[in-house]
Amino acid sequence: MIARSSFKGRDEMAGGKAGAIRGNPALEAEDEIEAILKAALPGDVSLGAVLKFVHPGAGVVVIDGRKKPGEIHRRDVPADCTVHVDPLLNLAILQGHVNQNTAFRQGKIRIVGDVSVVTRLRPLMLRQSHAAGDGHRE
Repeated sequence: MIARSSFKGRDEMAGGKAGAIRGNPALEAEDEIEAILKAALPGDVSLGAVLKFVHPGAGVVVIDGRKKPGEIHRRDVPADCTVHVDPLLNLAILQGHVNQNTAFRQGKIRIVGDVSVVTRLRPLMLRQSHAAGDGHRE
């Protein structure tokens, strides 16, 4: 007889990701952030550095812009610029619902390292947003 507490569903056995995120808005936001960044960084563009978003309660999303095309992953590696931000706020910023400058001035975002790296992401996000027609604010 299998004890109910030790039974793992198909999603959990297949790596745990789907089972782990069900019901966790922070991790679900991180999935969306990763998808947005992958769509915004075409193969012909590189940041020239490593940018890491640290999401308390979720994990990290890293853009390895040293490579062309840039690689987006969730491995916690050293970065040239690290942005500490709530994952739900980060998602709202990337979707254009919240102004990142206002969030930074309010102390909701902390940046460590070379700030110019994160500023290189903005034009890429705007380019992708205009192509998608989603009305991302400039």
